Amino acid sequence: MVMGWQHEVLLVGDTDFITQQWIQHAFPRDHVVIAEREGTVGGNDRLRIVNMSGANTLAETLTAYEFDRIVFFSENLTPRSDRDGDLGALRRLLHAIRNRQTQMLMVSGPESEFIYPENADVHDTSKSLMSRASEELCLYYAHTYHLEAKIIRCPYLYAPERNGATAYFGRLFEQASAGSISFREREQQQTCFLCADDLAELIYRMFDDWTAESEVFHVPNVFNFTYGDLADVISAAFPGLSVTFGEGRPQSYPADDHALRLRYGWSPRYSLKQDLPLVLQRWKEARAREQSEKHPIWDFLRNHSKPWIAFEICVTFILEELLRTAVQGDSQLGTVDLRLFFVVIVGTMYGMNAGVFAAALACAGMALSYASNGASFAPLFYDTSNWLAFVVYFVAGAVCGYVQMRNRENLRFMRDENGLLRERLAFLRDLYHDVLDDRRMLRGQIIGRRDSFGKMYAMTRELDEVLPRKLYHATIRIMQDTLGGDSFGIYRIDSGGRFARLVAASPQAESLFSKSVLLENYANIVTALDHGGLWANRNLEQNLPMYAAGVHADGKLALVIVLAKAQPDQMNLYFQNLFTIMCGLVESAMVRAFDYENVARQTMLVPGTEFLNTQVFLSKVLAANELKHDHMSNHLLLRVEGAWQDDGSRLRGALRQTDEAGVLQDGNVYVLMNQVSEHELPIINGRLTQAGLHAKLVSVHEEDSLLAEASEQVAAESQADETPRSDAAPNDSASHEGGAA
Repeated sequence: MVMGWQHEVLLVGDTDFITQQWIQHAFPRDHVVIAEREGTVGGNDRLRIVNMSGANTLAETLTAYEFDRIVFFSENLTPRSDRDGDLGALRRLLHAIRNRQTQMLMVSGPESEFIYPENADVHDTSKSLMSRASEELCLYYAHTYHLEAKIIRCPYLYAPERNGATAYFGRLFEQASAGSISFREREQQQTCFLCADDLAELIYRMFDDWTAESEVFHVPNVFNFTYGDLADVISAAFPGLSVTFGEGRPQSYPADDHALRLRYGWSPRYSLKQDLPLVLQRWKEARAREQSEKHPIWDFLRNHSKPWIAFEICVTFILEELLRTAVQGDSQLGTVDLRLFFVVIVGTMYGMNAGVFAAALACAGMALSYASNGASFAPLFYDTSNWLAFVVYFVAGAVCGYVQMRNRENLRFMRDENGLLRERLAFLRDLYHDVLDDRRMLRGQIIGRRDSFGKMYAMTRELDEVLPRKLYHATIRIMQDTLGGDSFGIYRIDSGGRFARLVAASPQAESLFSKSVLLENYANIVTALDHGGLWANRNLEQNLPMYAAGVHADGKLALVIVLAKAQPDQMNLYFQNLFTIMCGLVESAMVRAFDYENVARQTMLVPGTEFLNTQVFLSKVLAANELKHDHMSNHLLLRVEGAWQDDGSRLRGALRQTDEAGVLQDGNVYVLMNQVSEHELPIINGRLTQAGLHAKLVSVHEEDSLLAEASEQVAAESQADETPRSDAAPNDSASHEGGAA
């Protein structure tokens, strides 16, 4: 299979809808990098996700990858989007790639296309102004810095296989699950949505047939689906749903201008009406997974950590007071200040605020202890020596909490720094792997380029033949090995220019080709070939080959090389160019073989007849047997009686241009009928009988023995011709000596 050049592709902007399947559809053979954004998919060998939020990172990424193609997805591809910042991000990107050989494609939303028929004075909204400003900014850089830029204005995007890409529908479904939804649009308002798979197909075709000029394309909204229909589908999934519609200004989307269909053969295929149940099903599955992962108790504790900490401190304080009361009479444990121990532990574990709170609890406990012993509060407050214990509690709680808080901040700082370093390392690792991939690719290209010289040399050697029939065999084999197809065929045009006869075809594909073709039924193909071009079946018409190229000799069409079936990745400009180059090589060899055959025609014939001599006719029959053995062609060998009359002119008149008549070593005249089978033998005998001739079919076994005997005789004659020439010098010398004497 022929593989094209691998391009570096950057996808930036609103990339929430992108999935692995979408990448395979839009860029099947390219290396894709996605600017990091929440909700994007994970990477694989050909798909990288990098953080390009900073200007330095953007410059480094563009320098490291040197992108050939960039696709910018506008934020207004999602209806009611809360994201902003298109202009700034777009300007930084365009400024970074200015004066580079980069193909820039901007996918904009429908805001700049909406028309408000009921209010002719209102032409723009704030979003349409921003959308149009983004397009004008892109076109400005394209004209100023000679950037290859194209803009696609398309409806809002949705992706049935990905819930994150249907954020608008996600909000609608959340409202519907709550019992009511509210639309801002009117009930009769047409929806304006495009499936992301349709956009992937359009992007693939645009890059496959890319041109340098800046253009703006309009994606049509071809499906009749209103917001009332949308509400009906959602109501069917949520019984008892309350739906309200707004009284906003009605807006219409421009009609289809057919530019994309005529230029790229593309039109939308997927309707929101058919895909909405699948979108709803994906949303329900995602919500069910989220509900299964929730734990009410742990979620409550995770969301209410401070009250839980306060509760833990209070419980610990109560346990500390009970323990202190229990050991009050112990001489050893009574010397330990359990309240201070409690304050230190709380401050060390939970920080300064918790430590101060624990100190306040300890002070309150000590005051209550004084009161329980009958002491008055007045000496406790007026005697400063009694404040020492309170001060120690607060200082211990604050210091321990401060130390814990500082350690926590240091830990958080180190964690953030490690996170940044880890992201930087991941980015550099991705760059390193990409450099290794590029190294392997370039090494393979270098080796392949060297090997391609060898292939070119081998092809030219194989095509260095003077017999057209051997060239047919070599052409089919070379094209199958180089282009990767398995349904090639070669037709030869007769002298009248009305019929084309099949002379060779790929093995097991002969049933795809007609043995004889009337050219006037394929006038469009012949016209394209007469002008020296390549005919490609772009409209995928039935019963027509996918590709056809002509071989011209003496200014006329002599051969037609066709490819009956082609793979989807072969319907591109790269394969067309390669097919044209291969046919050009074949044309040079064929013209040389035809010229040789025309010049040497008289030397190939038996003197005074129209029959090929034994050596030439034998080579043609052997070449036909080789084609038959490789299942590329079929033939019959006939022995003709009475063919010597009129020097073979009657026999020549009864044969087709692709048939050959010759003499073998037994002196009989034989006819090599190309591309015929035994069930056509009665037709051939009838034509020969009308010419006063009679033919008999030579069996396969008899043909093999006849050819073997003829080959031995030709080889013996060749050796005999060389022997006298080797002995000619002594005889000539002797005669000269005799003459001198």
